[in-house]
Amino acid sequence: MNLRLLQLGDSALPIGGYSHSWGLEAAIERGLVVDAASLEHWARLWLRHALGPCEGIVVAASCRAAREGDWTTVSQANDLLWSSLTPPTLRHASRDMGEQLLALAEAWPWASASVTALRNGLTAEWHHAPVFATLAASAGSTAAEAVAVYLHQAVLGVVGAGVRAIPIGHSHGQQVLARLHGDIESLSDELAERGLETAGSVCPAYEVLCYAQSHLYTRLFRS
Repeated sequence: MNLRLLQLGDSALPIGGYSHSWGLEAAIERGLVVDAASLEHWARLWLRHALGPCEGIVVAASCRAAREGDWTTVSQANDLLWSSLTPPTLRHASRDMGEQLLALAEAWPWASASVTALRNGLTAEWHHAPVFATLAASAGSTAAEAVAVYLHQAVLGVVGAGVRAIPIGHSHGQQVLARLHGDIESLSDELAERGLETAGSVCPAYEVLCYAQSHLYTRLFRS
């Protein structure tokens, strides 16, 4: 059992993920998500068409590069996210969580070498996905394992946001998460060997929701 990877994938890490819904709050406001079934449907689409093709591939490529000491590719992955995450709320959330994870990992003995490599690079601010991938590589993770844990952590965050905002019971939230495990596993296998040049997602309707969330009259989440 890889305890380091378990720590990295802990949804309770104090890096700000709890304060984001990743557009879900606007979907709830518009009546697109109203119960556990529609939450599962929305999360599956988000996972397969937004998160996986973009950050999922970034995690896979960055993990492989970090294992080889190829910090140029890791930096390129970070630059790609600055361009790919169009809604400002998503872009800033990704940056904030990346920087907080990097600061947190400075105190982890097993991660110190990777943290130093990132801090000594040319990139001033790091996004969450490449930081996560670099630390996963330090933990001895394969690219497929890193992607699986990253996607699981992200989906857990969205389901948790739905539990609070719809609202639904925690038991229903866990049932939703369990039914998404197959999607996470198949996506991880599919994306593990993809090149960085293939990363990116085109989801205008999702981006509209992300922009709309930032203009809600009252909101629980930052994104």
